[in-house]
Amino acid sequence: MAVAWDSPQTRQDWRSYRRAGLRWLAAAAACLVLAIGGGQLALAHSRTLLTEGSATRGTVTAVEVGRVSFRYDAQGQSFESTLDVVSDRVYRRGEEVGVRYDRGDPATARLVDEPRRVPLIGPAVVAVFLVALIAVPVGVGSVWRALVWRRALSRHPWRLARLRIHGSAVSLTVPGEEPVTARLLSTTRWRTKTLLGLDGRELWMLADGRHVLLTADGTNTLYGA
Repeated sequence: MAVAWDSPQTRQDWRSYRRAGLRWLAAAAACLVLAIGGGQLALAHSRTLLTEGSATRGTVTAVEVGRVSFRYDAQGQSFESTLDVVSDRVYRRGEEVGVRYDRGDPATARLVDEPRRVPLIGPAVVAVFLVALIAVPVGVGSVWRALVWRRALSRHPWRLARLRIHGSAVSLTVPGEEPVTARLLSTTRWRTKTLLGLDGRELWMLADGRHVLLTADGTNTLYGA
């Protein structure tokens, strides 16, 4: 009896699933490079502004927890900016502060007492790292499952089974046999939605006692349960 791996379509579907995992890992790597490289570049720009920017004096207009707003004059115009406080400096409304601004873009300014401050760099780095933290386990899990499934596909044939699905719970029935029940491994919404559209239809199932694999004509991927 031919095993599932003998089918060119199966091999194509398997590669498609593995590529999805590799894309998640590539996204994680890109996020880490962006967070580290972009953060360093932004900090370097901030240091350059403090050493080469034009000096002026500003007035604190508002103080909140971890944030300070100030107004300053530059090139005949008045500007107002709000920065996060990363130093131990305690600001008071109405006090005078030292400011450095970009000659080419006077609206960009730094407080002399906040030399490490880069607007939004903190939240941006946190957001990028969170994306990486999500992408790494998803990518590693997908690639690992692809390797495990490769062995199962090389040992067992596909069998036609009727699918019943409710949320992530699936029941697969081969005529004349007891239903096989399992729970989808993937929680990706679009993948689950695709299978929901196949509820009640026959698709291809492979079960080896530890893994249940599913595919259907036209899906061009594999599903694990």
